[in-house]
Amino acid sequence: MADAPRIHDHDSADGTISFEEARAHVLASVHALSPIALPLTEAFGCVVAEDLIAAIDLPEFASSAMDGFAVRASDVAAATPASPVDLKIVGRALIGRHPDATVGGGEAVRIATGAPIPAGADTIVPIENADVSGEIVRLVDGSSPGTHIRPAGEDVRAGQVLVARGRRLGAPEMGLLANAGQPTPLVHPRPRVVILSTGDELIPPTETPEFGQVHDSNAYTLFAALKEAGAIPVMAGIVKDDVESFKETVFDYLIQADAFISSGGVSVGERDVVKAAFFGRGDVRFYRVAMQPGMPQGFGTIEGKPYFGLPGNPVSVFVSYEAFVRPAVMKMMGRTQTERPQITATLAEDVSGPKGKLQFARVHVERGDQGWKATPTGARGSNLISTISRANGLALIPAGVEMAPAGSQVRVMVFRASED
Repeated sequence: MADAPRIHDHDSADGTISFEEARAHVLASVHALSPIALPLTEAFGCVVAEDLIAAIDLPEFASSAMDGFAVRASDVAAATPASPVDLKIVGRALIGRHPDATVGGGEAVRIATGAPIPAGADTIVPIENADVSGEIVRLVDGSSPGTHIRPAGEDVRAGQVLVARGRRLGAPEMGLLANAGQPTPLVHPRPRVVILSTGDELIPPTETPEFGQVHDSNAYTLFAALKEAGAIPVMAGIVKDDVESFKETVFDYLIQADAFISSGGVSVGERDVVKAAFFGRGDVRFYRVAMQPGMPQGFGTIEGKPYFGLPGNPVSVFVSYEAFVRPAVMKMMGRTQTERPQITATLAEDVSGPKGKLQFARVHVERGDQGWKATPTGARGSNLISTISRANGLALIPAGVEMAPAGSQVRVMVFRASED
């Protein structure tokens, strides 16, 4: 007698690997891209690959913090409104130029804010405390040595670390490196990630669908997500359900790619082109992960370059990206912090799911007087992309919990600010 047909339970965790095991395998297989020297404008947002050391003092020369007169403190120590001191003006000190005079006893040099301190001067008397008559300046207030002088090296001394290895270059670091005359820092570059969508039913959003056709949303979700992470997304377009066409497209982009992401074609269907293309060759493997959504996953390398094979449903793509791809991309960029921030929130409604799987429930979190509250944004179907659009976090319902009741505490991975 023939065996009775087996009914497959999609909520079952039988035959799966744990999310933690899958994630650990992915992250262990991905490494930071080799450092390169980039112009500052291209290095913005990249992670510094070595300590960047100051070759010069910042500032390089002592300068005035005020408009006024550069003088010797000993000449004006006794100056008061009742007993002013008269000094001879012997020159000027302007921004961007050498002073045209030195300061001797009984002398003063007119100076502008930011101008170099002339030799012989050790203090600045502000213009407000001076009265000029021809070549004579009458000073009515004393000034101790160093007053209103910005000394050389006040900000950074030569030999000090400007930006430490592992630091991401933001606006302050960019300005600091420019000021220090370091226009091409050594950084881990942004990875170029090629995005492919598979499926005969897919068409670009610019076309009008015929019956049964679907606009490709996954590529645009991934494009934006990679941009937000700081990577360089490369749209390779839609690949039909044809193994040879798929392989040809992948290898056409191999030279320019640092990594690949495809969506669709990794489950158990007879037309799963991605799975067929790499079955029995290369280092790409396909497995079922105990998570919902996003159970079918593919990961490996093509000539040493990471390849992520994601499911085809839009929510599965987004969750898989957040769970596996984004942390890996962060690691490729040399980022030490690869994780999204997590908070503890109180569920506003019951959340049910497959008992044997880690569930990523789409929620909107907001902070109130009683702390963080997480409200589900809709049903758990992996095709409901609007539920992601309304969400700003993914509530992590652990395996073994079939229903998390309203009022219970959950961890939430926050993927954007609540006001965005």
